Amino acid sequence: MVRVLIVRDLAQKRREDNAYVRDVLSGKRRALPAERTIVITPELFAKIFSPKRLTLLLELKRSRRNIYQTAKALGRSYEAVHRDLTLLEGFGLVKIRTQDRKRYPTLETIHFPVLEA
Repeated sequence: MVRVLIVRDLAQKRREDNAYVRDVLSGKRRALPAERTIVITPELFAKIFSPKRLTLLLELKRSRRNIYQTAKALGRSYEAVHRDLTLLEGFGLVKIRTQDRKRYPTLETIHFPVLEA
């Protein structure tokens, strides 16, 4: 599962995380179970999760098609869908597997969005 955490101030979040790690290493706190988290600002969230990319994620959740079929179903070019999938794969939100020269994207479980002050 991938958790998306939207924060206003990345520097403040980094300071909080560093303090947590120092406390764990010094024995003041117990470590929490690890989870994959993407920490982003609202501005970056809007760039990554554009309406077309959100529609693409919803399509992946609904069907199991290869990239070409997905592009056709969305009325978009193969190149644009492939570019969006590559970006989303880089964030760990999508996995692309190859079978018989066809590429099949699958959606990772996303806990999304989590807002923090």
